[in-house]
Amino acid sequence: MADTAAARRYAQAAFAIARDRGEVPAWRNEVNDVASVLSESQLAPLFADPAVPVDDKFRLLERVLDVSPLVMNLAKLLVQKGRAQDARAVADAFARLADDYEGIAHAEVTTAVPLSSEQVASIEARLGQQLGRRVVASTKVEPSIIGGAIVRVGDRLVDGSVRTRLKRLRRELEGAR
Repeated sequence: MADTAAARRYAQAAFAIARDRGEVPAWRNEVNDVASVLSESQLAPLFADPAVPVDDKFRLLERVLDVSPLVMNLAKLLVQKGRAQDARAVADAFARLADDYEGIAHAEVTTAVPLSSEQVASIEARLGQQLGRRVVASTKVEPSIIGGAIVRVGDRLVDGSVRTRLKRLRRELEGAR
């Protein structure tokens, strides 16, 4: 299991370097590549194995990763400190910092039926106007909400589903007895 506090610290340090160098988008991609190799590839167990010499791991990293020297240093640091398995958590934390820096908010939109790409774009535009940020929406279909939509942006939730409206109406009617 990833140590999220440590991952966040690594991500913050990497993000500070990327921001100062004006290379946030490039670093986002490269840190994601590092995470793919260190924690999700067939080589991941080797990078996490303390019995394999660190120098061997470094040589392998240099062969399989095509990233800038500073991102390579991050990859080597994660391996050296025994945190290769935390690389995905580092990449995720880095992506959140980069999104915040670039003014991007992520929304999860749940509907009873699939949305067209035009509908998703319209939702993104309306949310973007309200939030003052560029919104990237992911969609989820959950027929049990009957109709309407449930929108989550960060820790904010707007439940405009028919299911919730019916529950509210039911409570009101039961209270009127």
